[in-house]
Amino acid sequence: MNLLDLLGDAAAIAANPIAGLAKVALDVAPDIASLFGDDAEKAVGKLADTVRTITGTDDPDKAREALADPNLVFQLRSQAQGFAHAERMQQMAGAITTLTATLADRQNARARDSEFTKAGRSNTRANVLLVTAGLGIVGGIGFMVFGHVDGNTAVGGCIISVVTLLAGKFATAFDFEFGGSADSEQTRTLLAQAPPIGK
Repeated sequence: MNLLDLLGDAAAIAANPIAGLAKVALDVAPDIASLFGDDAEKAVGKLADTVRTITGTDDPDKAREALADPNLVFQLRSQAQGFAHAERMQQMAGAITTLTATLADRQNARARDSEFTKAGRSNTRANVLLVTAGLGIVGGIGFMVFGHVDGNTAVGGCIISVVTLLAGKFATAFDFEFGGSADSEQTRTLLAQAPPIGK
């Protein structure tokens, strides 16, 4: 839920002084709402704490009066930016942890396949799954084409869902065998989301 949507209900603000303080923050510095995206629940408490600390009051009306001072509004903006930056960095750290675990898992699987090859064996289970996925894709498409199944029906939608799922698994197998284009894509996505260095 968006921060402005969350704080748009006057009755909720009247019943909750924390929401009232957060609303004061957005009234005096509306640009900070865009810093928090859809993570509104966490932002409300942080903004309220910030307003309380800067103005020295829990009363939204008194806080609004105190924030007539541009220096206090500047402090509010600075602290809101710091909070939003810390949240973004925490999200990125979680994503990097997940990506690292995924890469380690993939490397372990590749090492296992390498050991199979050195021992003169093959990974029969993986080969069977790959062939099954390929047959499922071809079979699903063939059934829709030759069976004249409309994609807008329940049966057609189910077949499309299954074929899409199998195609995704097939793509994962190709990434596993021929390098990590998916890994590279995830890395590029994480870097694109990273805040600029030095901010």
